[in-house]
This record gives sequence, C-alpha cells and structure tokens, in this order.
Amino acid sequence: MKIISRYVLKEVFTFFSISLLTFTGLLLTVRMLKLTSLIVNRGVEVSQIATVLLAIIPTFLEIALPMATLLGVMLAFARMCGDSEMVVLRASGISLLKFLVPIGLFAAAVGGTGLFVSFVLRPWGFSALSTALFEIARSKSTSGLTEGVFNKIGQLTLYAEKIDYQTGDLSKVIVDDKRNDTQRKVVVARRGKIVADEATQTISLLLGEGVAHETDGQNYSRTAFQSNSLSVNPMELKEDAKKGQVARELAGPQLQKTIDHYKEKLRTTEGDSIEVYGQTLTRKELLKKFRRAKIEYGQRLSLPYASVVMAFVGMALGIMSPRTQRTWGAGFAATLGLVVFILYYSIFSIGLTMADGGRLKVWIALWAPNIITTAIAALLVYKVGTEQWQSVSEGAQRFLERVGKLTKRWRKA
Repeated sequence: MKIISRYVLKEVFTFFSISLLTFTGLLLTVRMLKLTSLIVNRGVEVSQIATVLLAIIPTFLEIALPMATLLGVMLAFARMCGDSEMVVLRASGISLLKFLVPIGLFAAAVGGTGLFVSFVLRPWGFSALSTALFEIARSKSTSGLTEGVFNKIGQLTLYAEKIDYQTGDLSKVIVDDKRNDTQRKVVVARRGKIVADEATQTISLLLGEGVAHETDGQNYSRTAFQSNSLSVNPMELKEDAKKGQVARELAGPQLQKTIDHYKEKLRTTEGDSIEVYGQTLTRKELLKKFRRAKIEYGQRLSLPYASVVMAFVGMALGIMSPRTQRTWGAGFAATLGLVVFILYYSIFSIGLTMADGGRLKVWIALWAPNIITTAIAALLVYKVGTEQWQSVSEGAQRFLERVGKLTKRWRKA
C-alpha cells in the first residue's frame, strides 16, 4: 500500500503542478496584455511592470491553488481509470477509501501552502503593489490615466479628452477639486500638462486658457485665467490607495488587532463620529471597514480550506469507467472540474458581495460554500468508495431516473 500511495501521490503532484502553472500562466498572460500598453504607449519602465507582476502573483495563487488541486487529483484518478489501473486495484481488493490517507496528506500540504500564501505572501503582494503603483504615478504621472473618462488623482477627479502619454500634454480638461471640505472648485481648461517634480516630490497640473468655478458655502465665484496650476502631493495618492487596501496589506496578527480595535471602538464610542487611527469616521463608515476587515481575515482561512476539500471532490469525480475515459479523454475530467469550481466560486463571490453589503453574516458567506462542498465530497467519496456507485456519473444517472419516476407518479396522481 505504501508503494501504491507513493505512486498515486506522484501522479497527483504531476497533474497538480501542470494545472497550477497553466492557470497562473493564463492569469498572468491576461494581465500582461493590459500592462504591455503601459510600456509601449505610456513609457513605464519594464522593471516597474515586473514588480507589479510579481506583486499580483500571490493573489492569483490564492484562486489557482484550489482549482489546481481539484483538477490535479481528478485528472490523476481519471488517467488511472482510463488505463484500467483502478479496475485492477479494485479487483485486488483495494478500496478507493484506502487512498484517503495519501490524498489527505496532499490536501493538508496544499492547504498549508494556501495559508502561507494568504497570511504572508498576499499581504506582502498588496503592499508591494501599492508602492509600485505609487512610484509609477510619481515618475510617469499620466501612465495611470485614461483619456475620455473621469480619473481619480488623490482627491482630484480629472477628465481629459486627449492625453499624450509621452509628453504629459492634455486637451479639453475638467478638474474637480474636493480637497477642501468647505470649498469646492471645478476648473475647465482648453489645455493642460502634468509635471512631476522629483525635488519636491509633487505632481503639478498646469492648466491654460480656462475658467475656475468655486463655491464657498453660499458664495460662488467665477475666474477666467490664461494659466493656472494645481499641486498634488504623491503621498495623497498612496494614502488614498491605502484607504481601500489597508486590510489586504496587513499581516495576520496586525489584521486581527485591527478588527479588535474596530470592534472596541464601535462598542465603547457613543455618537456618530468616531476617531480611528487618526481618521474621523461616521459609525456607518467604521461598520463598513469592520465588515471588510472581517471578510479579509475570514477569506484567508476559507480559501485554503477550499483546497483541502477540493482534493476529495476531485478524487470522487475522477473515478470513471474505462469506456467513458477512453471516449471522452482527459478533456471530460478537466471540463467537469472547471464547472464544479466555477459553481463553487460563483456561490462564494455572491456570498462575499452580500456580506460586504451587510445583508449576510460574514462567517455564513465565507463558510457556507465550504460546508456544502464538504458534505457533497463526503457523500461522493463514501458512495464511490464503498462501490455503491461505480462512478459519480452512474450515481447522477440513478438520481435522475428516480426523479423521473417520481415526476411520472406525481403527474398520474
């Protein structure tokens, strides 16, 4: 049994590695196609793009690991069934349940890797990504802008009909300045230019031939100008980015400490205005931050567990008759695995959206898909392992036949 277990683990690891490299490569390729335009059209350095790609790999791994685990185990067992190896093992008295130990060890190893990615690599990746994007914004100010749409630059909103990414020249510009809580400024200009000053570490928006509209309480003023300028400290860009990413950039202990701090502030502070980490927030805003921090922490535990349970789902789904395997090949197993994972991740994503909006408790949103998948995996492994079903497809066929019979009886009644 030790020899057979090592053989199965070798097969599983081979298919798992191929699946992981394939999925990660596909995800990176899609992202690289978008980032290539930054190098070709907007003059961003290759080293900066390489840093961005390296920083987003942990995010891809978090999704790719459970998917690769499902397909790796499933393809390994499907291959063994296709070559009649599983038939020989069963005829020799070796039950599928005997493979629970090696598959369990493999699942535990992948789950542990997933925890390392979630709690160590992923926060590092988001932090490095924030820093890299900040450096790109500082050195190539127009690289993150898109012409014909409204772009955020810190607390400024900028629209430009045309952008020259090499020179930084803008045409037909609208700027909405919300940096002053008591004063609102909207500037419309015929032309503009974005200039980064390395010495003062500021980004200046130079405007020409325009009109500035300002409101201060009940007062309104309109000023025409030939030249005007607005300065943005790049730290505003970094701080603005961190407002949405701070939870994702924190390591596990720091994130748990932040959650406890939010909870304590909500419990002990009366009134609608609450000061947290130097920011004054409304209770509603703090509740949203609290929910997102809990979602972030729970997600770091939930997805690694998904890798564990997907191994057993793949084990059951990979058992096929040699005829089915020879007829449809590995493509059938791969397609079935992708469908299963898409269904799982769709339910998971819907739960996250509902939890973020406060319509569902965080732990239910994060763990309901895992609990359902665990129950299904246990049922499938038991049925196939005890040979009550020769394969999951046979069990599904029996289930559909029973449903058909019950439907006919109901119609007759």
